[in-house]
Amino acid sequence: MQRYFLDDNNQIQQEDAHHILNVMRFKSSTEVELCGKEGCFLASLEIQGKHVSYVKISPLKSNLPLNITIIQGLPKGDKVDMVTRYATLFQAKGIIFVPMKRSIAKLSNVEHKLKRLNKIAKEASELSKRSQLPVIDFKDHLDRINFENKYVILLDELETKRTIKDSLNHANEQEIYVIIGPEGGIDATERIDLMHKGATPMSLGPTILPTELAHIPILNAFLLKKL
Repeated sequence: MQRYFLDDNNQIQQEDAHHILNVMRFKSSTEVELCGKEGCFLASLEIQGKHVSYVKISPLKSNLPLNITIIQGLPKGDKVDMVTRYATLFQAKGIIFVPMKRSIAKLSNVEHKLKRLNKIAKEASELSKRSQLPVIDFKDHLDRINFENKYVILLDELETKRTIKDSLNHANEQEIYVIIGPEGGIDATERIDLMHKGATPMSLGPTILPTELAHIPILNAFLLKKL
């Protein structure tokens, strides 16, 4: 069943109304799933000309995201789109992009990028039946991120003892931040600084993944723990 996210006034968004009328060609009384400030619910559409409204039928069970935020070293090109799409599909609570010492890409056009990424996240949230949209943000430096009261995982290919499975016991204890370096990895000075701030280095074992894919096995491990 089609799912849509309502706007801040709990109304169907204009682009979704267009999708309902011109893509799906729904008629009045068609049932859809809607998600807003008060959660998700089954609703019946009411269509009058180009105006689309709804009548609430019954609440739906929440599908809350993992309590995990991905701190992604700013990657180049459209890799930010891929990270946003798949981190949303795999139920990350939030995504923060931040330039790091080995980042090739530069931070620019943030407002435009946020608009595009929020649209990508909305589509992925509807597809994966999330109850909440992820929070997406850009920071200009790691120092701008508050790590207090968080369990911080530093994905580190140099780590040889601890792997992601060692962190699964924290799944229900506190909010988790997962730091993933850009294409060039984590710089040595960044590694030391983050460890001083309480980050725990962990690896994916012998597997080395591209930066835009590294979050997937981590989130998937916590999803399996949640089942």
